[in-house]
Amino acid sequence: MAPRDVQPGPRPVIDPILRLYVAGTSATARRAEKQLAELQARIHPACKVEIIDVQERPELAEKSGILATPTLAYESPERSRRIVGDLGDTRRVLDFLGIELKGKSA
Repeated sequence: MAPRDVQPGPRPVIDPILRLYVAGTSATARRAEKQLAELQARIHPACKVEIIDVQERPELAEKSGILATPTLAYESPERSRRIVGDLGDTRRVLDFLGIELKGKSA
């Protein structure tokens, strides 16, 4: 597994972004990161992705209102949505978040 790219934290939303909040390197966190990679492979590349470890950056979790991990937050200028827990059903996750698959247009 490739090293995690832990970003410095939430920024103002201009372009769509997926933020995965995890706690450390537990099996649950690693599974969520793997599931995020699977999601990322199916979505339009313009959607940025960040992974935030709430153990390293608890202030970001507090500022964003994250109470449990893993939490996947989709933030766009139009709307924001969150999923807490398992991200294994890729199609269902993308449908809930309203994210289009690669190659599809609005």
